[in-house]
Amino acid sequence: MTMPEAGGEKDAGAVNEDAVQVPETQQDEHQPTVTSVEREVTVVRSVRYGRILIVGAVLGALIAIVASLLFPVLEGAEYTLGEVAGFMALIGAAIGLGLAGLFALILSIGARKRRGSAVAVQSDVQ
Repeated sequence: MTMPEAGGEKDAGAVNEDAVQVPETQQDEHQPTVTSVEREVTVVRSVRYGRILIVGAVLGALIAIVASLLFPVLEGAEYTLGEVAGFMALIGAAIGLGLAGLFALILSIGARKRRGSAVAVQSDVQ
């Protein structure tokens, strides 16, 4: 950056104070105005599918792991207890995901019946 010389150009960032002053009559005109409109809207409940599906998958996996730990692994078996628990966790998660999806669909059918109306206020600021 170059510094302005003493007798040369003015600094570009300087503000002329005379240009900034606004008469009092114009200051009152620039007050924000708020317009409000009331509208009747329909309120519909909805189901959060993602949360229900995640909980179903996790519960299915946990139940399958616990079930696989209840049965002993025979000596000389081709699979270890960890492998069996992992396979069962995958199968249990898939089953839990499917059951949770059905449960969420049933909940959404029940939620559709519960509709209501409300008054919404739309405010515009200018």
